[in-house]
Formats: sequence, structure tokens, C-alpha cells
Amino acid sequence: MFRVLIGIVILAIVIYAAILIYQQYLIRRLKGIDEQRTELSLDALGTAVAEVKAMSLTGKTLEQVKDLTNDYEDLNKNRLPRLEKQINDAINNAKQYRVLTAQQATNKATQSLNVAQQAIDQIQKRIQELKKIDAQHKQAVKSLEAKYQSLRKTLLAKNFMYGDAIDGLETQLGKLEDDNDHFRELTSQGDHEAAAKLLDQLQSDTDHLDDMLEMIPPLVKNLETEFPTQIDELKQGEKELSEQGYQFPEADLHDQIAALPAEIKNSKAQLAKLNLDNVQQVDTALSTKIDHFYDLMQKEMAAKPKVNEKLDYLAKFISHAKNQNTLLTRELERLNLNYTLDHNELETAREFAEQIRNIETAYQKDVEAVHNNEAIYTEVEARQTRQAQDLTQIEKQQQEINDSVAGLAQEEEQAKQTLQKFEFKLHSIRREVENLNLPGVAKSYLDYYQVVSDEIDKLNDDMNQVQIDMEDITKQLIMIQSDLDILSEKTEDLVDSAQLAEQLIQYANRYRITNEEVATASKEAQRLFDEDFDYAKSLETIATAVDQVDAGAYKKLEDRYYQAKASSDEPVTDEETDQQ
Repeated sequence: MFRVLIGIVILAIVIYAAILIYQQYLIRRLKGIDEQRTELSLDALGTAVAEVKAMSLTGKTLEQVKDLTNDYEDLNKNRLPRLEKQINDAINNAKQYRVLTAQQATNKATQSLNVAQQAIDQIQKRIQELKKIDAQHKQAVKSLEAKYQSLRKTLLAKNFMYGDAIDGLETQLGKLEDDNDHFRELTSQGDHEAAAKLLDQLQSDTDHLDDMLEMIPPLVKNLETEFPTQIDELKQGEKELSEQGYQFPEADLHDQIAALPAEIKNSKAQLAKLNLDNVQQVDTALSTKIDHFYDLMQKEMAAKPKVNEKLDYLAKFISHAKNQNTLLTRELERLNLNYTLDHNELETAREFAEQIRNIETAYQKDVEAVHNNEAIYTEVEARQTRQAQDLTQIEKQQQEINDSVAGLAQEEEQAKQTLQKFEFKLHSIRREVENLNLPGVAKSYLDYYQVVSDEIDKLNDDMNQVQIDMEDITKQLIMIQSDLDILSEKTEDLVDSAQLAEQLIQYANRYRITNEEVATASKEAQRLFDEDFDYAKSLETIATAVDQVDAGAYKKLEDRYYQAKASSDEPVTDEETDQQ
């Protein structure tokens, strides 16, 4: 029981100590909050508020200042005294060990302190903004005043540079002066919100007037001096050139130039209304037109000597092309009697003749126009250039045609000589085969021989026609040469096979009695030779059998044959074969 009492006493002491410690913590915290409260600088804030109130602000800006003053008064007379009371009550509660109540009061005091600090910061920020706006507007008053005076001075000192725009500019300047006065009044009264709305428009109008003062003088200079001077030059130039016989691509050039002053007049009317976009467009359009008219006249003057210089040149060129065409046409008509012209050469030459006639007709019209002072020289020069190009191309093509047909007679003579060679070659082949006195030749060989013979006959017939197609003749020559080469190879193979087979069959007779296989092969080879006329097969049959009984015999006989053939066209004799 005693121990329990001791435990209770100890617990009570611990609780008391804890309460005492927490009490001191709350008191220290509350005193810290109170120190922060006393450090809030209301004196400087009050001075700043008083300065803003002394700025003699009006309008909505004044309403903002009143709200600002009310917020300051509420802070000074209500919020901060209420905060001080909260702190004192909380300290008393803590000293009386009402720690929970004191803790809640401490939290509320902390929140109130933060709110008060935020309110002070917000008031200071709004004061700075008002001061900044006030300073900006006062500076704007000075800047705009200086800019206005500069514009006014420029307009008064150089009003001659603005032509018909001067009245409109002075009106703009007067309006700008009224707006400046109004802005200055709003600023001096402190109605900065109303002044801010006017300031943007005022600055825009000032900049716009400044831009116009810079933009208008060059336009006025063009309208008053440059364009009129240039128009007078154009009128005088057009008059003088017309009197000299010049014509222009634009038939109404005189009227177009005469209409330019009216455009200047209309542009001046737009300038008086300060419609500078329209004036600028007209300025660009007039400049372009004037440059175009200058360029047009200059081109005509530059083209005239070139046209006159080319007249004689083109006359000779046309004459030469006509003469060339006449000679070519006559030659083609003559050749057309004896040769087939496969590429429409004669028709093409006649087309060239028509083109030359058209060129000559156009040329004569230009000559007449020049002599009658009716020529537009730039157009004539362009035609002359095209005519020279066309004539150059025609002469080039006519020369190409002439070159292509110039060798037809020579080609014909060469073709005749080649035909004779073909006929002689075919006759030689026939004699060579007939001289062998063979029992016959294979049908395939005869057919091929007949093909070549027919081709030569056809070529001979075509060469004897009244009108020869040399292009077709050339193709036939190429084909016959190829076929004749093949026939020569076939003939050589036939002759070699027949003579070798005949010699080898004779050579094999020495083995027929003693060797049955040679006898059989010799009999078959002879049959192939005499009946089938297959001399190559006959040679192969007997050569195989002989080599079986006398290895290398065929090779020796073959070498001997080709050696003799190389040195002479005479075949190897039977005696020479037996000596092997």
C-alpha cells in the first residue's frame, strides 16, 4: 500500500513537472510572437500611406487609395491590438496552468501574426505600384510633350514637304495636342487608371503621326516633281519617236501616257485624306508604268539599227537557202528516177521550200513596213531572229539530205561489183564440188546452195530494175555475204570429208581380208558414200575401224592431206596413200 502511494506521488510529481515545462515553453513562444508583433514596422508603413494620400489622386485611383488607407487603419487599430490581447490572454492562461487553452490561443496568435504580416506586405506592394504608375505617367507626360513639340516643330518648319497632306496632318497634330492636354490633366489629378487607358492610344497616335511625317515626303516628292517631270519626258519622247516613224507594241501608248496626270491628281486627293496605303499603292503603280514606258521606247530605239542591219543579211540568207533547196530538189527528182528514196527526202525538200517561201513572205512584209515607217522594231527583230534560226536549221537539214543521197551511184557500182564476186564465188563452189565426181550430195547441202543461188538471182533482178532501192540492196548484200560464207564452210567440210573418206576406204583395203571388222566397216562406209552421200558419217565409220587395227593411221593420213591442201589444191594420190 505504501509503495502504491509512493508511485502515485512520483507520477504526480512527473505530471506536474511536465506541465510546468510545457507552461514555460508556451510562455516563451508567446513572448516570441509578441516580439515579432512589436517588430512589425507600422511607422514606415504609415508614412508611405500618408505620402500616397498626399499625391492628390482622383478617380478610380483615389478609390484604390481609400481602400489602401482603410486596410492600414484596420491593421493599426484593430488587428494588431487584437493580436496583442490574444497574446496577453494566452500568457495568463499559461501562468494559471490552463495549458490546453493557452496552446489554442498560441496557435490563433500565430495565425493572426501571419495574417497581419501578409496584410502589411500587400499594402506595401500596392503603395509601390501606385508610386511606380505615378512616376511612369509623369515621365510619359514629359516624353509625350517632347515628342509632340518635335512633331510640331517638324510640321511647321517643313510644311512644304507634305503637299496636300498638310491640312490633315495639322488636324492630327491638333487632336494629338488635345489628347496630350487631357492626359496631362488626368496625371496631375492622380487618376492614373483613366490616364493608363488614354496613354496607349496617345502613344499609338503619336507614333502613327511620326510614321506619316517620315513616309509622306518621298510620296509628295514623286507626286509633285519626279512623276510630272518623267511624264513630260515620256510625252516628249513619244511625240518625237512617233514623228520619226516609230511604232509601239501598245497602240494606245499616247493615251496611256496622257492618262498619267489624272492618276497623280487622284493620288493627291487620297494624300489630302491621309489614305497613305492608297497613295503608296498608286506610287508603286505609277513608278512601274513609267519605267515600263521608258523601257518600251528604249527597246524600240535599240531594235531599229539591229533590224536595218539584218535586212540585207536575211535577204542573202533566204536567197542562199532557196538556191540550195532548188538544187537539192532537182537532184532528188533525178535520183528518184533510178533509186528509191526511203526516207521521204523529196517530200521533205518540198516542205523546206514551203517554209522558205513563208519566211520570205514575212520578210518582205517587214521590209515594206520598215520602208513605210509602220514597223514595230522589237517585233520585227524577234521575227528576224527566229527566221535566221529557222533558215540555219533548214540549210543544215538540206545538207544532211544531200550528203545522204550523194553516194547512191557509187553505192550502186560497188553493189554491182560485189554481186559479180558473189556469182563468181557461187560458180567456183559449184565447180569445186563437180570436179570431185562424187556420186551425189546431201539434200540439206543442195537446199542451202539453192537458197544462196536464189538470193543472188533476186539481187541481180533488183539491181536491174529501173528504180533501185539501195537501202534494200545493201541489206541483201549483207545477208548474201553471210549465207555465202556459211555455204563456203559447208562446201569445205563436204570436200574434206569426201576426199578423206575415199582415201581411207582405199587404205582400209589392206585389212579387209584379215580383219572382219574392218571389212564390215569398209562396206558400210562405202554404202554411206555411194548411196546416202553422207561423207562425214562415212569418214567417221571407216576411221574408227582403221584406228582399231592401225592406231594413228587416220591421223597421219589426215595430217598429210591438210599439208598437201595447204601447199596446193591438188588432192593426195592413191600411190602416196599406199606409201604410208
